[in-house]
Amino acid sequence: MGFLPVSLYRYHCWVVLVFEGIQMVTSTVIAGLVLGQSPLSVKRVKTLEGVRAVAISPSPLDSRFIVCLENSQVRIMDANGKIQSVSLVGHAQPAYGAAFSPDGKFVLTGDEQAKIFLWDAKTGKKLREFPREKGHQRGIQSLAYSADGKQFLSVGKDDSICVWNVSGGNPVVKVTGEPANFYGAFFTKAGAVYTGTQAEGWRVLAPKTLATVTKVTLPGGQGANGFAMNRAGTLAVTLGRDGLVTVYDAVKRARLQGLKGHGDFVTAGMFTPSGRFVGTSSIDGTVRLWDAKAYKEVAMVDNRSYIGSPVAFTGDGKYLLTTNAFDTVEIHLLTPPQPEPKPVRRRR
Repeated sequence: MGFLPVSLYRYHCWVVLVFEGIQMVTSTVIAGLVLGQSPLSVKRVKTLEGVRAVAISPSPLDSRFIVCLENSQVRIMDANGKIQSVSLVGHAQPAYGAAFSPDGKFVLTGDEQAKIFLWDAKTGKKLREFPREKGHQRGIQSLAYSADGKQFLSVGKDDSICVWNVSGGNPVVKVTGEPANFYGAFFTKAGAVYTGTQAEGWRVLAPKTLATVTKVTLPGGQGANGFAMNRAGTLAVTLGRDGLVTVYDAVKRARLQGLKGHGDFVTAGMFTPSGRFVGTSSIDGTVRLWDAKAYKEVAMVDNRSYIGSPVAFTGDGKYLLTTNAFDTVEIHLLTPPQPEPKPVRRRR
């Protein structure tokens, strides 16, 4: 499929469905596809009918996840189905940014009006609204907490990144791309910020000042639609505008391997809590899972959203969350589960 403006992707999707409806619906029912003797398999276990998502963000600890809906509603749900969902009421426009705090007790959401709210994850009570005057001038694209949970960063559709104190107030620091077209950003444990850019690929921004430390240019010069990093901060991937997923040593900032499989723009990505696998989505209608250390595709889910499905792995490593061709959330079981490795205790 060739390039279409973002505003047209949804309508293009419906045209495809009209002409290939029977085939696509049938294929969606068997969406999990395992390639050969794969070390990881994916099986769809539930479709959340009526839950049409624009963004999904998982808890880092368990099976809960935030789902931001097309109709501006935001909910905290449980992939296991054991915890009752919690509604976060307050957004007048869809929220594209969402993040759990590291301890799983709080949630941040950011919407198309550039409003950012802090919520109690258990009760759904709104605790704080952050001022917009010195924040973003356009909608929020993504949010991420610092490792200690005291700060968070926001990426706006105005090509700027802000760092905020969770306790409230104006941004501590703000940087504009001039232009970079920032896409997604993450704190390292040392406080630096890694972010994807359409200008070159990805950048490293200094702690506290957000001054550019390093620019990493992708081969071909098309830049990236996003960036993802594993929890350990050792591996990262860029989501290429040319369909390529590129793996990097995040510490040395060195290119390791390009992963080929997607047929068009790569739009979203996330590592499993184990750090071994990474899932990516594309406007080619697929979500692909890769072994980030062996540099190979291990599984694929087809008939995903043709505007690019969200990709999220629950914090317990048991589930993959995506949206199908109707933008409806689906839950997939991972076998074996991919939890975060337990710290190794050294003997004295």
